[in-house]
Amino acid sequence: MAVWTATYVGLGAIRHNRFGTFGFDLGIYDQAVWLVSNFHDPFITVRGMNFFGHHFNPFLILFAPFYWLGAGARFMLVFQVLAQAGAGLGVYLLARDRLRSRWLGVAMAGVLFLNPTNQWLVWEFFHPDVLAIPGLVFAYWAARQKRWGLLWLSAFLTLSVKEDAALAILMLGILLVAWGERRRGALLAGIALGWFVLVTRVLLPEVNGVAPFYDYFFSDFGSSPLEVIRNAISNPTKTLRYITQRDHLIWYFKMLIPFAFLPLRGWWAFGLALPMVAVNVLTSFPYTRDFRFHYSAIVLAAAVIATVEAIARLQPHLRRLAVGAVGVAALGSSIALGPGPLSWNYTDGQWPLGSEARAAAEIRQQALALVPSEASVSAAYSLVPHLAHRREVYEFPVPWRNVNWGIAGENLADPAGVDWIVLDRSRLDPRDGDVMALVDELLVTQFTIRFDQEGVLVAERTASG
Repeated sequence: MAVWTATYVGLGAIRHNRFGTFGFDLGIYDQAVWLVSNFHDPFITVRGMNFFGHHFNPFLILFAPFYWLGAGARFMLVFQVLAQAGAGLGVYLLARDRLRSRWLGVAMAGVLFLNPTNQWLVWEFFHPDVLAIPGLVFAYWAARQKRWGLLWLSAFLTLSVKEDAALAILMLGILLVAWGERRRGALLAGIALGWFVLVTRVLLPEVNGVAPFYDYFFSDFGSSPLEVIRNAISNPTKTLRYITQRDHLIWYFKMLIPFAFLPLRGWWAFGLALPMVAVNVLTSFPYTRDFRFHYSAIVLAAAVIATVEAIARLQPHLRRLAVGAVGVAALGSSIALGPGPLSWNYTDGQWPLGSEARAAAEIRQQALALVPSEASVSAAYSLVPHLAHRREVYEFPVPWRNVNWGIAGENLADPAGVDWIVLDRSRLDPRDGDVMALVDELLVTQFTIRFDQEGVLVAERTASG
């Protein structure tokens, strides 16, 4: 745990310090917590949505006291890595008790640390979904050990992380019923389902004025959960054809191969992720089926739990062999698919490790130092996480153009309110003629260049739009 934590805190810090992180989603959550901690209107200008309308993450309010002390993106990095490391402790406890061996518990924790998805989640930071991993693991272990106080604490913390985590807690409640804990299981499942419905059908629509933005990810099956379920069940041929497409099969393989496919043998525990798997494979949004991204976080948690349960069903003399096989699969997957120091991909640019990246970061730091702390800014997506502690920061070309603003580009902010633009020409697509023309027009008519080195441009508004 200590080695893994130190490694990925260090790599994450290097990536952020050298401007390798993005406005989506680090800048979104960093600005959101900063706004809440300073008692400002919690409207996230990076996303064009209210903090309580984008997703529902009340857990993040607990970050506010740390922000009073000067915390920011780096604090989020450390917290996420510690949460992922803590999940390793949960896996150790579960495997120790289910496999009746402390050393096999240690080995299974190592399997989680070697998992390529678990490593990529640090690279992608920050996403609240990742915080559901330790919550779900500890909730499951507590349920197995009948530690009811810990179960309720872990379950409620998991519910507070993000609304879709409620679906995994719902499945845990169903498991409890199947294990004979009917009253507790039904209560847990009812609370989880009620919370999910309350948040997605009442709270988010109340804040946004429309249904949650991700309802529109299911264009092939419908625009509401019930409609998607009904259409998926009523047209099994279409559903089967959809979920067996090539990108789906690749996702299944990359999620299961690090566990030697054993989650399929522990299918009842892997069922914790069944709703999330269904969401990921039925959307028309391809990123939900990329093993490197946060959409796979809950699936990862269920997979490691199911692997432990699958091995626990074996005869005692076979458990060591099974854990060894999973360890080999995890190590091989880490080498072939992961971004970490053991991987073949480690030096391929995923982490900005070279001297050129360090020198480029120094140029960007000089540029950002020119921007006043209270100014309204529109910036390149790689610069937004370094400018997020302000009331108005946009991802260029917003607010002049709608790019990922709100649900459908509604209520776009007034460009006349932007005081500074901070661009990284290396992040602009030269094939996008509209954006390139917009930059040229703004520099001629409204903004004056204050800094222009190595492709980094800082310009201040000197004329009205």
